Amino acid sequence: MAEVNIRVAEPEDAKDILNLLRQLETESDTFLVDADLSQITAEMEAHQIELINQTRTNFLGVAEYDGQLIGIVTVDEVDQTGEVGIAVLNEFQQNGIATALLDMSIDWAENYSQLTELILSVYIDNIAAVKLYRNFNFEVIATVSAKRSQYQMKRQLKKA
Repeated sequence: MAEVNIRVAEPEDAKDILNLLRQLETESDTFLVDADLSQITAEMEAHQIELINQTRTNFLGVAEYDGQLIGIVTVDEVDQTGEVGIAVLNEFQQNGIATALLDMSIDWAENYSQLTELILSVYIDNIAAVKLYRNFNFEVIATVSAKRSQYQMKRQLKKA
């Protein structure tokens, strides 16, 4: 049986990342993509990954199983704060993949980034995700009530 490989994304992953994001958009109601994926080419995505990998304020990691990307974690810098996003394909959830992706992104943030804290938004009814973030010392700093209520969560970074 193949193992799940958790690693930093590379420009060569661009096409597979776009395919993963498209699949996640169709199967998840907790995952939102900011961009219109139909407008992004593999070449554009590869260039973006190259730029991300040269910064100390943005991060992109992936989970790969048997040659297929099955999960993704992003950290996008906003005013010295990193906004975290994680998604794993439905059929691979509840296997510790999101935990491993989050762990990798926190390790990067604490040991390599210039960020001071991590933030994220999570739907309150996404109990597994809320539990995951609490296990990694994220604290609820606000509750946003809309059609579907969300927690805004934050984690201070311990710098090496």
